[in-house]
Amino acid sequence: MTVISSTSGKSSTNAYDAVPYESHPFKQSHPDRLATMATLFGMTPTPVEKCRVLELGCASGGNLIPMAYILPESHFVGVDFSGRQVLDGQNHIAALGLKNIELKQMNIMDVDSKLGLFDYIIVHGIYSWVPAAVQDKILQVCQDLLSPNGVAYISYNTYPGWHFRGIIRDMMLYHTASATEFDSSRTQPSDGGLLNTGALTGPPARARRARELMDFLAAAVPTENNAYGIMLQNEVQLVRNAQDSYFLHDHLEELNDPIYFHQFAERAASHGMQFLGEAEFSVMLSSNFGTQVHETLSRISNEIVRTEQYMDFVRNRAFRQTLLCRQGVVLNRNLKPQTLRPFFISIRPLKVLPEVNLGSTEPQTFEMDNNVTFNVGNPLTKATLQHLSKVFPCSVKFDDLVKIAMENVSAVTKQEYSFEVASEEIGRDLMQAFAVSMVALRSTPDPFVTAISDHPTSSALVRYQVQRQNHVTNLLHDATGVDILNRHIIELLDGSRTKAQLIDDVIKLIQAGKLNIQSDGVVLKVDEAKQLLQEIIDQALQNLGRQAVLIA
Repeated sequence: MTVISSTSGKSSTNAYDAVPYESHPFKQSHPDRLATMATLFGMTPTPVEKCRVLELGCASGGNLIPMAYILPESHFVGVDFSGRQVLDGQNHIAALGLKNIELKQMNIMDVDSKLGLFDYIIVHGIYSWVPAAVQDKILQVCQDLLSPNGVAYISYNTYPGWHFRGIIRDMMLYHTASATEFDSSRTQPSDGGLLNTGALTGPPARARRARELMDFLAAAVPTENNAYGIMLQNEVQLVRNAQDSYFLHDHLEELNDPIYFHQFAERAASHGMQFLGEAEFSVMLSSNFGTQVHETLSRISNEIVRTEQYMDFVRNRAFRQTLLCRQGVVLNRNLKPQTLRPFFISIRPLKVLPEVNLGSTEPQTFEMDNNVTFNVGNPLTKATLQHLSKVFPCSVKFDDLVKIAMENVSAVTKQEYSFEVASEEIGRDLMQAFAVSMVALRSTPDPFVTAISDHPTSSALVRYQVQRQNHVTNLLHDATGVDILNRHIIELLDGSRTKAQLIDDVIKLIQAGKLNIQSDGVVLKVDEAKQLLQEIIDQALQNLGRQAVLIA
């Protein structure tokens, strides 16, 4: 993300050259997610495998480059105002040898039809941080460059949630207006950190002092029976571990202009665009609030923009990831079980896979890693969730999933099901599971493997990233952390080594002092480590498979 500070969209200096924004993958903006949501609501989007994608504010390509790597038949264009970040991204692209992506240093105000039409347009973390003229230009770009069945993703800060967050921002701006670095000769500032004590100014000092203020307020304001204190504490927890670039470019940026959802929808409509949905399906459902709230919202509004706005009021929502399409596109929001038939389905991690009783209709509870529970009585659905858990993180085409569930239940109950009946029952329950984010939908097959081959291979993207950063982008477009052992193993997984050769090379790393193996906190000698390496490498490869970083 690189924002522009003047009303014309031009700036003589660029804060993003001085402090680059952390460039990460945003799973919600991936073309597969956009195509899935479009298909779900009755559109016929361009297949993800052969599409054109534009990202405004691409930074150094942390979001766009992994897409280009995994979709070699598609074409990607990124635009950013920061020359430093664009150059970093171009070097990354050259190192990977990608031919289907180009990053351009360009002002958003200069984007025009010369770039061509795009099936998917991504604008993450830009809209709220630019002047009104640039906001209007972003929507104009969508109007001019989006293909007839295209989807645009735009994220932005929204009210009412940002009213309180705006108070925090105002405090930060006041406190950091004359921020300085602390004098390096002092171990403690005389005022506990709230007054300037040094002579140096700069972005790091502003971020540092913003953290000080948040910590001071969280400690000073009581939370017991104090709504203000509770909300303040929540904000502190949200940003405490954030990078400096987050403070500088999200909270301390010169411009930060939240908007009510209904106002954003009106602006989009003035550019010939309509609300398609949110990148996260679960947040669109009033049924997730409970029966009384759902019935009230249904009664006071049968128009989706108004309903969405009321849900924001109830949720105190502060951030949206909105999908737009052209106004002429006819949408179908009457979702039925058969709606799932085009999709590949996967499950999110469960805390524990329960002992599933396929011979009973007694409800069983499946608990996800985020503590959300899902109760299932239908044996077919139990068998479906059981299978998805066993093959996690892999996805399975809906029709194949139905056949597997029918076979597993019939083997226990000796009862035969018709495919149509099973599809209806499983589809109905999976739609409910999708509504609480228990299962995920994909429009394309998995681009990774979990089975360990004779010559295990990690993606070239991950091998490149692991040499430069602590997090890598897996083949599901998620950022995932990598420990020291896996970092070394990933570097070796170029497809040229068998598992035996892999063990030999890890032993060489131990002998060279670049890696050590511990047992109960004690560093093992080389001969001792050799005895455990087979098991350690096997476990590491299985974990990497579950992290979706291995390819065939």
